[in-house]
Amino acid sequence: MSYNQSRELMGKWAVPSHIKHWIEPTEDVLIYKDVVSLTPKKPILVGVKKNVYQAQGNKYQQIKDCLLSIDDTTTMRANCAGPIDLDELDRQGIKAELRTPNSYFTIDAKGQRSMIAQGNPIHSVMLGYKKSRFTQKIGKSGWSKANPEKDAILSQIPSINDIAYKELAPEYYWNQKRFAERFIEKEHRISGGIYTTLSANKYSENGSSAMSYHIDAGDLPQGLTTIANFHHGDVDGCYFVLPRYGVAIARGDGDVLVGDSGEVHGVIDIKGNGTSMNCVCYCDTRVASI
Repeated sequence: MSYNQSRELMGKWAVPSHIKHWIEPTEDVLIYKDVVSLTPKKPILVGVKKNVYQAQGNKYQQIKDCLLSIDDTTTMRANCAGPIDLDELDRQGIKAELRTPNSYFTIDAKGQRSMIAQGNPIHSVMLGYKKSRFTQKIGKSGWSKANPEKDAILSQIPSINDIAYKELAPEYYWNQKRFAERFIEKEHRISGGIYTTLSANKYSENGSSAMSYHIDAGDLPQGLTTIANFHHGDVDGCYFVLPRYGVAIARGDGDVLVGDSGEVHGVIDIKGNGTSMNCVCYCDTRVASI
């Protein structure tokens, strides 16, 4: 599939017909893009380092329990939350007008359209630092401010993810470290490290079961996104899908995934009565202020 063809899938659900390679790592794995490169090494598409968190003692269960406890949803991640069903909104008593296939404006009793568009609710919260689209000021996310104890627990994730990042993709890691330390204030980097922002997501058959195709805006092109992954109970499916390359890769409990979030990606439906949690760590270039 070409890059442009993969972009045409943005906002749509991942389905098996998009996938040629179902990968279930039993040991550390690294997959490269099959493209022409200006350097001797091909660029990295995605990789998984197994059982990183089990080696962290009490931190492993503490982080896992914290992620499991988060029930918050957001309607502000429209591109990740799938297409809008206007008939379903109507059944819920919500009058709406589509902004895009994945977002809508609500219409009040006076026929006035809302100022801000929203998407389907999804179990996802943002931690760390962001730039306000209204004031352009950089500060902690609203969720982090409202949940300081959970924020402190989850702020341990970046340094643990870096164990996998340094081993699987050292050149990318050092590129990201140099960028972060040169262009982003230390106070705007989680624990002074190389990431500015975390996204904590939860999947279950009775909640958010998947994540539609998207590209992560603002991520550092010279770096990679890292994702801490945890399972509670019986979990199947929930593969991380990169449709351009026809790749779906499983992530086990305690694994860390590293990948290029500039490629179109999504998460296919979870199966089973369990819950899958992950925490995405990334460097948002919009927070660079030096």
